[in-house]
Amino acid sequence: MNVKKLSIIAVCLLMAFIANAQTDSTKVKTKKERKVELYGEVYDSFTKARIKAFMTLMRPDSTVVDTMTCWAWGTNSYYEFKVPAKQADFIIKGTAEGYEDTYLNYQLRHMARNSSFQLPRMLMKKKQQDDIWRESSLDGVVVTGTKVKIAYRGDTIVYNASAFNLPEGSMLDGLIRQMPGAELKDNGDIYINGKKIDYLTLNGKDFFKGQNKVMLDNLPYFTVKDIKVYNKSTKQSEMIGHDMEKKDYVMDVALKREYNRGFMGNVEAGAGTDDRYMARLFALYYDDHSRISVFGNTNNVNETRQPGGEGEWRPSNMPQGLRATKQTGFNLNTEDADKRWEETLNGTVVWSDADHWNRTSSETFATDGNILGGSESRSRQKDFRLSASNEFQIMKPIQGYSSVSLSYYNGKRNTTAKDSTYRDFIINQTQNDGLNKYRSLSMNAGLWLFKKFEWGDYVSLQGSFTYNRQKPSENFSRNNTYFAQTGTNDFREYYIDTHGSNYEYNIQAGYTLQLLNRWFIGTSLGYNQSMNDTHNSNYRLDWLGNMTANDHQLGWLPSTIEALNSVIDDENTDSHLNLNRRYGASVEIHHSDDNQYFSVRMPLRHQQERMNYHTYDLDTVARRHYTTFQPSIDYYRWNVKAGLQRASYSLSVSQPDFASLMPDDDTTSPLALRINNPGLKATISHNFNLGFAVNNDSLKRHFDVWTNASITRNSWGTRTTYNSQTGAYTYKNDNINGNWYWGMGNSYQQPLDKAKRLTLQHRNDVEYTHSVDFDVLYVAIPSQQPQQPQTATHPTSTVNNWTLHEHLGLEYQRDKLTVSVSGDFSWRNSTSNRQNFQRINAYDYNYGGRLLYTIPWVKLSLATDLRMYSRRGYQSAMMNTDDLVWNAELSRSLLKEKLTMKLTAFDLLHQLSSTQYNVNAQGRTETWQNCIPRYVMLSLTYKFTQKPKK
Repeated sequence: MNVKKLSIIAVCLLMAFIANAQTDSTKVKTKKERKVELYGEVYDSFTKARIKAFMTLMRPDSTVVDTMTCWAWGTNSYYEFKVPAKQADFIIKGTAEGYEDTYLNYQLRHMARNSSFQLPRMLMKKKQQDDIWRESSLDGVVVTGTKVKIAYRGDTIVYNASAFNLPEGSMLDGLIRQMPGAELKDNGDIYINGKKIDYLTLNGKDFFKGQNKVMLDNLPYFTVKDIKVYNKSTKQSEMIGHDMEKKDYVMDVALKREYNRGFMGNVEAGAGTDDRYMARLFALYYDDHSRISVFGNTNNVNETRQPGGEGEWRPSNMPQGLRATKQTGFNLNTEDADKRWEETLNGTVVWSDADHWNRTSSETFATDGNILGGSESRSRQKDFRLSASNEFQIMKPIQGYSSVSLSYYNGKRNTTAKDSTYRDFIINQTQNDGLNKYRSLSMNAGLWLFKKFEWGDYVSLQGSFTYNRQKPSENFSRNNTYFAQTGTNDFREYYIDTHGSNYEYNIQAGYTLQLLNRWFIGTSLGYNQSMNDTHNSNYRLDWLGNMTANDHQLGWLPSTIEALNSVIDDENTDSHLNLNRRYGASVEIHHSDDNQYFSVRMPLRHQQERMNYHTYDLDTVARRHYTTFQPSIDYYRWNVKAGLQRASYSLSVSQPDFASLMPDDDTTSPLALRINNPGLKATISHNFNLGFAVNNDSLKRHFDVWTNASITRNSWGTRTTYNSQTGAYTYKNDNINGNWYWGMGNSYQQPLDKAKRLTLQHRNDVEYTHSVDFDVLYVAIPSQQPQQPQTATHPTSTVNNWTLHEHLGLEYQRDKLTVSVSGDFSWRNSTSNRQNFQRINAYDYNYGGRLLYTIPWVKLSLATDLRMYSRRGYQSAMMNTDDLVWNAELSRSLLKEKLTMKLTAFDLLHQLSSTQYNVNAQGRTETWQNCIPRYVMLSLTYKFTQKPKK
């Protein structure tokens, strides 16, 4: 039975299972009376600030139907009641300390197929000057006095910031690194129990959305009250009133009450050995309806992890190279006092200067003996980046939002590299120098409008427009290749001008039919058009007479256009103009309630492409059209105590780039001929995901387990022919089958003592990859011209990769003392049925501990971590190492904790390194990269706050 049939059966079984579960659930619910939801908001009548009011739902005769206390999120205060789905009159009463009792009369009418009704906003009048939003526990879950680190409120994870022990002057990233179940990657990505956070919010509002590191690196830890991790309805779902798509997984940082109104700032500067420096500033103004923040930083340490953290200095997490950065930005979030509209404005400017060294050892699997390679390179890259975005959301008189963004990028990169290929003897050696200049501009705009009818159905309209321009995009290179077997040299000096522009716009309209019991059927029609104008011009400057490389610097061009055009490399010059039109229709069936979301999406797309393609020997208009069907099934549950948490299936289809199907070759490199394949087919992937969870709030025990799998048809492999005499390769993409993947992981955490001072943390995952690609085929022709791959008889290579990652940690915390020990183990096992394949059995492991302690009588804080990193089983002996990494930090606060002095020692034993290892069906690669040297830095931090007058 082939993979396609298996996939169809799997999809049918999954749909039948979920449909049956939904049918059983519906049968049970039909025995109960249908109910609808009444929801509303409560605010101060003057300031429009949120109020934590006690709400009572009554009938006209004042008999009580239901009660609840408002729950707050960001600057909003919500309540909701569920009542029978029939016409009725109600009185809603709001009471709060310091406010007059407020009443709202509401007539429930026009039931139709509605599942929820939004009540008019309740505005309460003050009767005296009291602070009505006092600090309190989260419904008995997080009790500040007991210093409980983590608690669960339904499906929401709540981390109490005051329960963690951090060094003075720490930022938000330091807090997140200590949170149980949390992983913080170097690029700012955050994972909670193995699941990636979609984005960060501040007090429930977007804050530099998509740029997590802005908040991570600049928001001081002392301002944070707690951090909540939960599934949040998307902006469209919030406006419609029910979940029309999968919720986002967000992390919300809630500020302490004293920082919710007023002004606060944080300034830090430091200097260290080896010319290391850093300085940063962060300022935030906040009131009930507006937030304005600015930040700026400059440093050449390209590192944000603090001593005393988990010590995650694994090679895959190490920043590459040395980098100096200057960055500044601002964020504005404001809303109308009556919450009729909201606006968010962001802007950032970044300057960076990176110095990157790289050494690589490689082994290419081949039919007639593996091919070894070694290379080293160095690059210097200077970039300038500017980005700005604005989002505007309106709630009355219509609902919708718009977005506009702009980004500008300008940079230059110098590179130098040496490369060699050998078996038992040297085959070739290459020296390359390069210069790349680039500049790009991108603009985006979007609009989404929504209208809900009295009977429960709704209509939506959305549109978007994107424009990108890249000019110049220039590459200068000098390449000198020595062929050891023939004793000849091939010298080439290229100037490559690759520039272009493109636009895309999209229009889509949809209508959603609301059925009973919160089932929905949505339909949509859309049109998309895009155009891409690309020019690739290659010039051989070494063809300019008797001129040599010593006559001019890299980046030089002849003074006249005529001279430049006389050395154009026609065989490698092309231009193409693509016009793409896509017509789409989609049907979606989904169901959502307080605890679950289920959907089946069936999008159908018909695409028409036309390309004007021009080379020196080909001038044609090519066309292609195809129809794709990419269904998906999603099922998510929230507030799961035990059982299935998520299940999904999706089918994805990837078409090859139209230009790559043209009958054209790339011969710019003497060691690599790249041939297009007009017969290349689309890749089809089937993706599966399952997740289970077990939560025990009373024991603070949390267990997650998940599994993922994918099966790919018509993968894009590479037919490779190797000339053993010259070391030249010929590459041609082609489809190949047999690639699939499976992975599984789990996380577990639980306190071990009654006082909950000793905590056990465990994470592990295992992955299996069945990788199939074309083997490298040998030819032995004493010619420097690469040879065509043999399509019919080309052998294939299969590699089976097993990887295992294991983490175990034990932490003890009491007052200002935190001690922890932990270990990580990573194992890779690669096998193959190839005759000349040597089994790979490589593993990395590390172990160590950390200590954080504040000496009370001198108020001196110590943070240190010590960890051993070991590698075994690598092909290159230089990678089988033991590195002992030690970091430490001393800090002391002065002037009533407004001023903090820190002495930081990074990599005291000078052992830190950055190495990576990769294996696939065509070979393996071991890479070393430079990283920041050890240093000692003294820094001063000053924090200031100004609260509004009462």
